[in-house]
Amino acid sequence: MSTEYLQQQTRKILLNDDIDEIEFRNAIDHLLLEDIPDCTIAAFITALTIRGVNYNELKIIREVILAHSYPITPKVSGSLIDNCGTGGDMVNSFNISTAASIIASASGINVAKHGNRSASGLCGSADFFEHVGFNLETEERALIDALEGNGFSFLFAPKFHPNLKRLSVIRKQLGFKTVFNIVGPLCNPCTNITGQVIGISDPKIFDLVSNAMIKSHLKKIILVHSSDGMDELSNTSSNMMSSIESGKIERQEIDPTLFDLKIVKREQIQISSIGDSVKSTLETIYGKSTEAKQDIVALNAAIALIAGGKVTEINDGIKMARELVKSEVPKTKLRELISCCGNVRKLDILEEKFSL
Repeated sequence: MSTEYLQQQTRKILLNDDIDEIEFRNAIDHLLLEDIPDCTIAAFITALTIRGVNYNELKIIREVILAHSYPITPKVSGSLIDNCGTGGDMVNSFNISTAASIIASASGINVAKHGNRSASGLCGSADFFEHVGFNLETEERALIDALEGNGFSFLFAPKFHPNLKRLSVIRKQLGFKTVFNIVGPLCNPCTNITGQVIGISDPKIFDLVSNAMIKSHLKKIILVHSSDGMDELSNTSSNMMSSIESGKIERQEIDPTLFDLKIVKREQIQISSIGDSVKSTLETIYGKSTEAKQDIVALNAAIALIAGGKVTEINDGIKMARELVKSEVPKTKLRELISCCGNVRKLDILEEKFSL
């Protein structure tokens, strides 16, 4: 019956027949069941991709995924934020949001960085953390301990969303982007998260994601996108940012030059390998990178600081981010995380290799 039900909903979607909220929610729930054949799941995802989703359907998909996840509720005081992008920008930049997250956490904001391996780029957040010694298979209790004691932790998405593993394999076989590329970053497993920065690589989905998230329990959500296609704010071009707070959406254009940041060429923030990305990311966290890379991280850290309620203005956030890097607290935050959840000797070796 489960297979037949999903096939029925697939036909409705392909024929543009009405599918109500209950039917849609049940269909998404069926996608995560083990007894549904791969071909039936692939057909539904393909139909949904062809037709597209509205903001209410995206909201439902997020709710169903979270209902199937392993939720955690870390005991932290103050803000608890995430900083995660949709990826897919194909820019091959270093791990900007990861560096920005660690720096923002040095301000006293709690950051639960939710992420995965790279799907289209050279080095995703999980790839970076694994290379510097983090154990992606760390038990939940240790991850929570790191967050509660250190104010920063990395949450490897497959560990908290095991039902999506099979779906991920099917999506890769399909070979095209689906709604699940969008919804993944919206599903941080922390039940008490208060704010989030969401990187958007496709400006066409800005309104879709904004309206899907407007009724979430998060106090402040900030969507960011650079006009040259990055899922972060960039110093390579002008940028678009939407802030969602108290049921209202406010959109604005962000010009880096207004914050005394130089416009740089894209290749100045690009990398050519995983090793290059790890090196550049560590260098920015430690304050030893190029001006272009330090600037783009400071800009994105400023947005995380705003999401966490530490500052209200981008200028103030950039200034704070720079001071935090100078203090070397972000470096300590990373080391404490690896010591708690991995092999810190790997980090030692990289620090020696890169003269950090």
